[in-house]
Amino acid sequence: MLPRRLSRLSSFELVPGLRVHLAHGWWARTAGLAFLRALPADRALLIPRCRSVHTFGMRFALDVLFLDAGGTPLLLLERVAPGQVASCRGAAAVLERPACADGIMPAMANEQRNRFVVALDPRQPIYRDSYNEYLVLVLSAGGAAAGTQVPLFIVMAITGLWSVVPFVAACVVFELGVIFGLARPQMDPRERIGWVALWSFATAVMAVAFYYLVAEPTLG
Repeated sequence: MLPRRLSRLSSFELVPGLRVHLAHGWWARTAGLAFLRALPADRALLIPRCRSVHTFGMRFALDVLFLDAGGTPLLLLERVAPGQVASCRGAAAVLERPACADGIMPAMANEQRNRFVVALDPRQPIYRDSYNEYLVLVLSAGGAAAGTQVPLFIVMAITGLWSVVPFVAACVVFELGVIFGLARPQMDPRERIGWVALWSFATAVMAVAFYYLVAEPTLG
């Protein structure tokens, strides 16, 4: 049975009987195949823009194939046990598959380079699926909200220039800059407008509370 984690990923049939899932999303790249009880032998995971992997948390051995940007095999490691670290200098992607003695890993890479080239296209964004987009956005926004007021409070204390309106406005601008400038979640314009409105309102509420409960009593 295919794990639910992989069923959400885009995939393509590399050779008859072998389907490769693309780990473009943040969670897919982070979790990989870790903690899965098993994976069908006809499934593999391709991690673009990666040259080092680990098998901590794995419950079965892996065959690991490192590829360059053109899909050419660079290094094949067979039966990599759990708890190991593997890397290959110059690799642009890693293909992981449950360890199997059918000898298909190096052969399929050589014969199917064109499909790997498409999958490794650098124009493809890493965070593509909406589930990962929302997760990254929430984590980024949560971190920004927790740390937005403190640095601005320090600036206020040093400069002596402070009042509630500029403080709240600065907090909102600072947080949106962190979320959309650093995290850069990829979403359509309507989603972006909705999230901007939501986090602007939430940040403004937190900033007002911080101002009257902390800043004003301290600096007043």
